[in-house]
Amino acid sequence: MRWVEIVVLGDDDERLARLARQLRREFAERELETRPVAVDAPANSKGDAAAVGAIAVALVGAGGMIPTLIAVLRDWLGRGTGPERISIKLGDDSIELDRPSFDEREQLLQAFLAKHSDQ
Repeated sequence: MRWVEIVVLGDDDERLARLARQLRREFAERELETRPVAVDAPANSKGDAAAVGAIAVALVGAGGMIPTLIAVLRDWLGRGTGPERISIKLGDDSIELDRPSFDEREQLLQAFLAKHSDQ
């Protein structure tokens, strides 16, 4: 099973934890398996902010999961209540997306995830 790590970026630990819980619920509603994940905190974050705002999503049969993962992220970020930025990591490769331009970056995210779907 492969896991894609999603880190909600920001400087308010409580907000990051709340947003990560909300995102995990949305993945669960779409029957995507998630787990918390420990990652290195960004240089300018307070405390262990990345750990409270980080989750991993299982990519089982990645071809079918990738469109669902993208749809959940697009909807969640598009509501305007989400974070300004998220980081997505698969293996040693990562990408950062910000909310205002997520629609423009959807193809970039699809290409990023597809690149890893057959590894």
